[in-house]
Amino acid sequence: MYAVKPWVLAVAVVAALGAVILLASFLAPGPAEPVGPPSPVVSTQPPTVSTAEPEPVSASSATESPTQPSEPPAASADVVPTIATDGYIAPAEYAHMTAAGEFEIHWQNDRTTIRVGLVSPGTGYVAIGFDPEQMMQGANYIMGAVRHDGAVIRDDYGNSQFGHAADVTLGGTQDIIAYGGREERGHTTFEFVMPLSTGDAMDKELVPGFTYRVIIAYHMTDDSFSRKHSRRGSGEIRLDRAP
Repeated sequence: MYAVKPWVLAVAVVAALGAVILLASFLAPGPAEPVGPPSPVVSTQPPTVSTAEPEPVSASSATESPTQPSEPPAASADVVPTIATDGYIAPAEYAHMTAAGEFEIHWQNDRTTIRVGLVSPGTGYVAIGFDPEQMMQGANYIMGAVRHDGAVIRDDYGNSQFGHAADVTLGGTQDIIAYGGREERGHTTFEFVMPLSTGDAMDKELVPGFTYRVIIAYHMTDDSFSRKHSRRGSGEIRLDRAP
């Protein structure tokens, strides 16, 4: 039998012990690492922005706007005035005015009618003739007066150079739409409305936008249409173009 030398056995024992020690160093737990606060988590996504509409405010907490009436209110007198043919001419009542001596002619027109206001310095009748051909011939002649029983008017036609007669006596018609007058402080104011075109052969058609010669006459004291005038004159008026 082969005998193991003592020194060889000693070396083997030492090697075995070294291996045991080395193995133990690998298996022993190391010192614990200090525990710090957790690192913050940083989001890499952009923040989400809400796009929701704000909640509607209830009617009880909101300031309410005034509600519209179901029907428009009636027009007040200073918005849409009612123009009365009453013998009183208010400032700016008529669009135009011209004077023949002390006699004033006020007028305005639309597409179908003309309103006329005459003011004389007397208390007798007033008269105006539209578009005469020669002297009084061919004129559409309107005469008005303020008598004790009220205003009167007559629609005449110039049937000669120096005379005129009522349309109704010449086969025509009286075509005045409205009229009125008054006497005040020795002056007479007379207003009337008539069509621009009546279809009556005893009337002259008046066309918006055209200029017409007019003749005027008045009596200082007498209301009778058969009396000769105290004063007379002539002038021109231009009608507004139709709107």
